[in-house]
Amino acid sequence: MNLFGRSKPSAAAPTPSGNSAGGNDTSAAIAKLRDNQEMLQKREDHLMRKIENEIKQAKEFSAKGKKREALTCIKRKKMYEKQVDQIINSKITLENQQLALESVNLNRQVMSAHQVGANAMERAVRDMGGVERVEELMDSVEEGFQDANEIQDAMGRQVNSGLDADEDELLAELEGLEQDDLTDQLTSTNVASAPVPHHAVNRLSAEEAEIQSLTQSMNFPSAPTSQPAAGKQMTEEERELAELEASMAAM
Repeated sequence: MNLFGRSKPSAAAPTPSGNSAGGNDTSAAIAKLRDNQEMLQKREDHLMRKIENEIKQAKEFSAKGKKREALTCIKRKKMYEKQVDQIINSKITLENQQLALESVNLNRQVMSAHQVGANAMERAVRDMGGVERVEELMDSVEEGFQDANEIQDAMGRQVNSGLDADEDELLAELEGLEQDDLTDQLTSTNVASAPVPHHAVNRLSAEEAEIQSLTQSMNFPSAPTSQPAAGKQMTEEERELAELEASMAAM
């Protein structure tokens, strides 16, 4: 009886695409191992049918009481099982060899691909001038950016025209201009229609007091506050004083 069970045929290995002699030898060896595994599988299937037949006959002989014939069937069954075990061991060995060759073939293809990639990278780096050339190019690009930024900063810098002045001085000049405008507006106003400010009245009273003090010191009579009486003649000094007071009142 087969203790390991019936083994399945191994999957077909991929045929290598290499054109070298080593690749052809490996492919041929893999194909040879696969053929032997198929042949051993057929032999194993044939022996398994014989074992099943011997078991069936042994049961029939035993049922009929023919023990000697039944024991003979059991002996042949064990002989077939031993051959099956040998075939299974041979199949395992062939499968291990096939897997090893397939692995070697695969590694060779991978190594060939690595070599192709390495050659392509080497050519690409050589076409670019090498790592040093790339570093020099990137340094040049970085310097270009720095120069552009410095030029931009220089173009945007405020130019000193020599007309800079102290802020306090500028404010003082502005206040002076505003005061001049205010003075011009006051002088252009109709003085006759505008009421006399309180400080102007006070100033006028002080000037009148000074004139009165002056006239008293000169022994002049006081200026009349009303029209002179009819028929009374004004002196020359009184007339000049009256004109002076009238001109000061109009200010």
